[in-house]
Amino acid sequence: MTTSFDDIASLAESRYRNAFVRGDGNSFSLLEDGRQIDFFQVPGEPQTSMVRARVLSIAEMHRAADFARACIAGNFFWEGTRGATLSIGADDVLYLTERRPLDELSDVDGLGACLENIMLAITDWQERSTLYE
Repeated sequence: MTTSFDDIASLAESRYRNAFVRGDGNSFSLLEDGRQIDFFQVPGEPQTSMVRARVLSIAEMHRAADFARACIAGNFFWEGTRGATLSIGADDVLYLTERRPLDELSDVDGLGACLENIMLAITDWQERSTLYE
């Protein structure tokens, strides 16, 4: 049986009812420990989702360039990213983005593991950022 993005959204809504925010037909968000984790269906790839979360703002960071280099090294060596990719948006915010096949999110355990993985990586990079303040 093929899992659809709507199936994942329905699972997330039933499991995380108080933390679920429905977006348009191709997105939803979960609010976990004060953090927003966004799920998007990849255009043209109906069996793939992108999971994206804000990590922190680098706008006020004194050593932002050094931290950005650490992020690039993290991407290159997969250090602390847990398989995700770090990027800095036009808003000077560090984001963590991960591409996930829908089948990996199709049950409560898979969705929970994804959330835990993202939350651990966010915490790790927030802690690393303190070295660059």
